[in-house]
Amino acid sequence: MKRLIALAILALALAVPAAAAASTTLRISASPTALRYSTSRLTAHPGLVTILMTNRSPLRHDIEVKGHGVLAKGKIVGKGGVSRVSVRLKAGTYTFLCTVDSHAAAGMKGTLVVK
Repeated sequence: MKRLIALAILALALAVPAAAAASTTLRISASPTALRYSTSRLTAHPGLVTILMTNRSPLRHDIEVKGHGVLAKGKIVGKGGVSRVSVRLKAGTYTFLCTVDSHAAAGMKGTLVVK
């Protein structure tokens, strides 16, 4: 009986790191001088993906993720604010962008590869 309990505890302990590995947090920022993010390419693992976008610009910005039927958007924030979007993603290629005015058309967008 003690051996069975020990095996059950071991199985639970091994399962926790696997669940933790199913989430990815990515950090980017808005340029203080141009309509662009600090990077135009992000990579994550399938599962819960969170993007934290710090706004270093005097203009208001946000972060949105779309593609493969997914559409998730963080709040619009001013300088010093953080826009956060969290979404469960499968393997594939997605777009992240700023939805404020025509910022994405001006270049404030990028590719998120989940693999």
